[in-house]
Amino acid sequence: MKKPQFVLYSKNTGVEISSSEKRSDGRPPEGRVVLRFFKLEEGAAAIRFMVEPWECFDLARKIGRVCDAGGREKLTHRFEGSDGEVVTTLTVEKWERNGKSGCALAVQRDKDAINVPADEGRILYAAEFLRFLSTAQSWVDLAEK
Repeated sequence: MKKPQFVLYSKNTGVEISSSEKRSDGRPPEGRVVLRFFKLEEGAAAIRFMVEPWECFDLARKIGRVCDAGGREKLTHRFEGSDGEVVTTLTVEKWERNGKSGCALAVQRDKDAINVPADEGRILYAAEFLRFLSTAQSWVDLAEK
């Protein structure tokens, strides 16, 4: 089985963008997109950030705006976990320091954070891939209802 997927690697970290689905009791499965941030060290935990198709499209637009104008944009999720409210923030940023510039996708949950820096071309490709997945994952499996 082939599954659309793009992995953006940096020196020590990466983010895997792929199609996924949400399953809830009493409801049919629905299309989603997941961004799995990870560190390239053995035993390091990953942070999954699942978005609805419209959020995926919005994230692609945020990346485009940041690459064009600079700055930083965020997408925040809050949900009730077994230990209380869990807040996860995905940040898109463009930076310039000491004559160098670049872009990054970063995720933070509680005290855990993973930053994936990349050149503008690869970040813009990630945006285009997210835009593609935003429509490809706009589905509900009514056959399983």
